[in-house]
Amino acid sequence: MTPDDHLARLSASQRAGIVAAAASVPMSLVPLLKPRSPLDQGVITGLSSALNYALTTLGHDAVLLTSRGALRLVGARTDGRTTARTTLVVDLAAVAVSLGVQAALPRRPQEPTATALLRTASRRLTAAAAAGAVAGVLDALPGPAGSDRGVGRALRSVPAMVVAGAGIAVSAQAVRTRRMRVRGVEPARERGAPMVRSLGVGALAASGALALAAGERGLARVAERGIRRVTGSQTDGSVASHLASFGAIGVGLYAVGGLVYRRVERSGALPDAALAVPPTSPLVSGGPDSVVAWAGLSREPRRHLSTRTSAARISEVMGEPAVEPVRVYVGLNTADTYAERVDLALAELERTGALDRSLLVLCSPTGTGYLNYAASSAWEYLSRGDCASVTLQYSLRPSPMSLDRVDDGRQQNHALWLGIAEALGQRAPSDRPRVVIFGESLGAHTSQDPFLHSGTRGLRALFVQRALWLGTPYGSGWAHQVRDLTRNNVRPGEVLRVSSADAIDRLAPEAAAAARYVLLSHEDDGVVLFGPGLLWRSPEWLGADRPAAVPSQASWSIPITFLQTAIDMKNAMSSIPGDFVAAGHDYRADIARAVSFAFDLPCGPAQLAAVEAALRSEELVNVATWS
Repeated sequence: MTPDDHLARLSASQRAGIVAAAASVPMSLVPLLKPRSPLDQGVITGLSSALNYALTTLGHDAVLLTSRGALRLVGARTDGRTTARTTLVVDLAAVAVSLGVQAALPRRPQEPTATALLRTASRRLTAAAAAGAVAGVLDALPGPAGSDRGVGRALRSVPAMVVAGAGIAVSAQAVRTRRMRVRGVEPARERGAPMVRSLGVGALAASGALALAAGERGLARVAERGIRRVTGSQTDGSVASHLASFGAIGVGLYAVGGLVYRRVERSGALPDAALAVPPTSPLVSGGPDSVVAWAGLSREPRRHLSTRTSAARISEVMGEPAVEPVRVYVGLNTADTYAERVDLALAELERTGALDRSLLVLCSPTGTGYLNYAASSAWEYLSRGDCASVTLQYSLRPSPMSLDRVDDGRQQNHALWLGIAEALGQRAPSDRPRVVIFGESLGAHTSQDPFLHSGTRGLRALFVQRALWLGTPYGSGWAHQVRDLTRNNVRPGEVLRVSSADAIDRLAPEAAAAARYVLLSHEDDGVVLFGPGLLWRSPEWLGADRPAAVPSQASWSIPITFLQTAIDMKNAMSSIPGDFVAAGHDYRADIARAVSFAFDLPCGPAQLAAVEAALRSEELVNVATWS
């Protein structure tokens, strides 16, 4: 096949897709929340350009169908030249109509998802029709439509479409930058990866995505031939064939995913060699007389139980007398059902005398079962050891792979906390511990879910006086519900949202006194900001009142913002042992002050500094022990 033959096979929709894909590249390079490696940037650029190509091609196919339908309706010829001219007119009309729809549906707070989806669909139609119009104009410039010679062929070539798309995007970004500077806003400096390497990786990612699309089309053609043989029909069966191909791909991906999940779970269940011997203290699960067998505990439960702070260490750091704290943890593999795990946890609380302590911390771990060691040690230091914590494990996989276990975590947490509330209800108020909740990341989600639709009344009904949630994922329904004060199940001021421990220090006395349930989330934490809604709605944090951590030149784009935030979510979780920072999904530098405030465990400045220093040094020791 000659280059001219190949060019002739490019449809108007494919040329529009190339324009849109090229136009998306500059926008994909704009910084968002975190710095990116060349690999990260390449994945974003490649996937976004491939998806823009696919979405634009699909959208412009609708324009072509409309164009051909209009020609048939009036009885006109549907040759290449006539169709090209009509398609250009329909493209321009589609741009006008879709812009009108967007103007009629401005973004509003608390708007229905259907409204956002309609507005987003109109945006995609605008992009597809505009890209098609650019391709159509280039096609028509030198001479008769369909000419493949001289300048005409050059203007219809793939490089011409790429240059046109990139030129449009660069011009649009320049206009946005100029407008920002007119308003006195200086665009943030680029924090991206080296351009050449990123574009190289992006080309590979885009090629891979398009190769998958080509594979799907091949499967669909095979399926269509099979459907025709079975039914004996020669009618168009493209919809059924594509459904069949997607079904086959879905079954394959499900099988591969199951294999990967099982492998990850086996890896997460392997304990550290250094923690093979059970603890000697009777105040921790797995120790002497415990109903929880040490042999049945996986890696994270063992790490949590082995890092309990001793009374001697607490006295050394705080300069005051201390007692031995209690830690209860029931692992996922300790029992077959969550009801059995709840019974074991209640038995452990009874055995260790946990309800006789002044502070009881109800904990929910992340997907692997991890519970922040710095947080656990912080409340043990700040309570002078007069505390107990209880945790139930609900998964063995990292949090992004444990989203299907959120319901399990919610159910068993709710069951355990109901059992604890029942036991506390049988005691005089003066004999009850102060009950607080701690959750980080997916642990925040699974510890908030038991209180869906009950606001903070549900917390108070279970005697939960305070809570600290770090990096609450966007998917937490409770965290969204308590923003709506018209529900009348949240007292004014008792839910506090802050972006750092420094913000806690700056609280007005009235706000600090009213706060009971604290949600601490960094402005650049992708875990907090990432959600499927990024595919159909511009988020508030990309609006006029965006946080300082979000660059001024960043704007919402489908599907670029979704991909950028997903990569930034991954990068937000990186941390260096012993190097505590308050950024992304790393809350270690905030923890001591946040625990002190949220759980009402006051201490002097010198004691707080000593606790923070102890947490850093202990983390280094722990990592060295486990590695």
